[in-house]
Amino acid sequence: MRTRTCTRTRTTVTAALAATLLLAALSACTRSEAEVRATCERALDNHSTLSNRPKACQDVPDESYRTLLLVYDLKAEGLD
Repeated sequence: MRTRTCTRTRTTVTAALAATLLLAALSACTRSEAEVRATCERALDNHSTLSNRPKACQDVPDESYRTLLLVYDLKAEGLD
């Protein structure tokens, strides 16, 4: 009886550890919305348009991308 209890406890602890490590890995790989926007903002150039997004801007919501593009254009015109 004691062997079964130890085995179950070990399995439970191992599963909990695996779940914790998986959660830690997933949260380490995700970037905040602010980080995604900042990366996009740095990637904008004179070739960026509504239909020609830089790769770094693919995950930015459409409305946010339009705003970033407008701000980029205003800065390029010296109107910031």
